[in-house]
Amino acid sequence: VLGAYLQAICVDSIDAVAANLADLAEGGLTLLSAAPTQQAADARPNMLSTFVDGPGVDRLLDGIHVAESLQAALALRKNLSGRDSVITQDGIWLGLDWLRINRSDDPQVGVLARGDEIKRLQIDASSGARQVAEIEKSLTDIRARLEQVEQTEAQALIDVNERQQHYTETKSELGTNRARLEQERTRAAALSRGMTDLDAEVRSLSAALQDSQARLLPAGERHNELELEQEQLERSHAHHVERQDEARERAEEDRELAQEMAIKIESRRSFKESATVALERVRVQQEHLLTRRQELETQLAVAKAPLDAEERTLVEQLDKRLSVETDLSTARHAMEKVDSELREVEQARVDKEQQVNGARESLDESRLTVRETQVRAEAVGEQFAQTGFDLDLINAELPEEATFEAWEKSFEELERRIQRLGNINLAAIDEFKEQSERKEYLDAQFKDLSDALETLENAIRKIDRETRTRFKETFDQANAGLGRLFPRLFGGGHAYLELDGEDLLKSGVTVMARPPGKRISTIHLMSGGEKALTAVALVFSIFELNPAPFCLLDEVDAPLDDANVKRFSDIVKEMSQQVQFVLITHNKTTMEAMHQLIGVTMSEPGVSRLVAVDIDEAVQLAAM
Repeated sequence: VLGAYLQAICVDSIDAVAANLADLAEGGLTLLSAAPTQQAADARPNMLSTFVDGPGVDRLLDGIHVAESLQAALALRKNLSGRDSVITQDGIWLGLDWLRINRSDDPQVGVLARGDEIKRLQIDASSGARQVAEIEKSLTDIRARLEQVEQTEAQALIDVNERQQHYTETKSELGTNRARLEQERTRAAALSRGMTDLDAEVRSLSAALQDSQARLLPAGERHNELELEQEQLERSHAHHVERQDEARERAEEDRELAQEMAIKIESRRSFKESATVALERVRVQQEHLLTRRQELETQLAVAKAPLDAEERTLVEQLDKRLSVETDLSTARHAMEKVDSELREVEQARVDKEQQVNGARESLDESRLTVRETQVRAEAVGEQFAQTGFDLDLINAELPEEATFEAWEKSFEELERRIQRLGNINLAAIDEFKEQSERKEYLDAQFKDLSDALETLENAIRKIDRETRTRFKETFDQANAGLGRLFPRLFGGGHAYLELDGEDLLKSGVTVMARPPGKRISTIHLMSGGEKALTAVALVFSIFELNPAPFCLLDEVDAPLDDANVKRFSDIVKEMSQQVQFVLITHNKTTMEAMHQLIGVTMSEPGVSRLVAVDIDEAVQLAAM
């Protein structure tokens, strides 16, 4: 009946609002006056307005009757007059000469029926809420068990990661230990001579230790004496530590002295190699440098004498160093023996104290048990006295197997059986099946991950092994090439590559070079020309490993003097038999060693052109 009026807006006065509706060009609007109206005093109970309470609604429902059924509405229709009408609960609306039925999906039709439907839905919703609560409870239990399974899985993954990390650390330590083993093997030859003295010292110390152990009395009887001995041993330990520090300092001094001697010997050897190279150069140019040859031979003869003396000094220092290391090892073994004795004495004292504490705790527990038994006996006696029965008569009537232990055992058995039953879970079988399937899925994933991890580890180990091998081979070849090219470029001296660490995959490479007449130093402490020549020697040594068809050098000879440029040009000319070099240079000496020259000239301002010259053709033309 109300139709669109269900969406109406209640206002105090329609006249006041109507003046502002001129600007409403689109859409629809329904206004309803909220002014109260007085219902007619003779309103009949079968009028629709009597069932609705609201401002202004009674005027809209005026003259509309209600009927229970269509037959009643048809009977009432005969008595209608004017604009009166009648409507049924099914939504059939009749007038004197009209009938209206609306069965569309309009949300404004069948409001009362929708109210009934809403009530039914609320009842269904409350029932569904209870079901949801039960389902959520079951889901909570399932999630709790699932979390336990996931925690177990997470713990297993953590164990796998820890084992993998331990494996990686062990592998790294194995590589480090192998490198150390190579170093220790070199020292084993020198240390083998002191093994006899060490064995004798160990036997004497073992005898002394056995003698000391034979003199030991039980720890409980000599507790005070052991404390005094402990103080003496601590002082002795401090004295041994001081001796050990002194021995280490002496060993470090001897090590530094030996290193200095090694450097001197290496310097002498380098000087000898430089003299040999100079001698070869003198033989080629003996007509022009005969005087220089005699001087070099004299210097060589003079240099041999101090070299032998330095070698003898080095041998003496090495013997002293071996002796110091032997004393240090003896002191270390003595200190370890003293520490072991201290630990044994302390452990014996701790064991005795633990035994005493255990006995005290057992005694206290026994006293508490006795007291508890007494209290329980008194309480049971009081309770039994209140019953009024005769204890002796009851004991005589009880069967022999009716003991306290039997009843207590039977009670515990029944209690355990009840606890084992637990709460009845009807969905346990389905849950177990679901979790079993999940476990099988997780086990399959874990196996796949383990197989993939093992495959990856094998690949990593293979790559590391091949990388170390190839890096070591490349490093050795480059080091050999640097040691061969450096003296040629400098006219003497020597250079080598040095690793910064023990692990080949992580260590850096340092270039150590000693030009003629200078100490061994890194490349960073050299002049610009020395750096350039050292870099050229290193680049050429690497280039020889895997040469390319072309090699481009951009003003490499710029910081070099004429003598160095001449040696640089000779090496480039020698390597040009296998590689084609393209050099950008302004040095005339370098240009003289080339086969082809290409220059850029500017005959006119702003206009440049290339000029190419073949040196061999130019020489032939000049000879003609």
